[in-house]
Amino acid sequence: MTTEAVPQAEWIPACGGTETPFTTRTGRRLLYMWNPTTGEHAYYDVTNDVFLSADEATAALAMH
Repeated sequence: MTTEAVPQAEWIPACGGTETPFTTRTGRRLLYMWNPTTGEHAYYDVTNDVFLSADEATAALAMH
């Protein structure tokens, strides 16, 4: 096991950095994020400091 730091991909707010946090119908504070290196998008839970999986985002947005 190594203690060396591994560089993490850069995530920024989506829409060119202009996206702002919002409260979902389920009460979570999320921020829609974009990774310019990988082209991925994801929802970030600003209260709990975690990125959501696709299933978690669907549940948080009450899309099912």
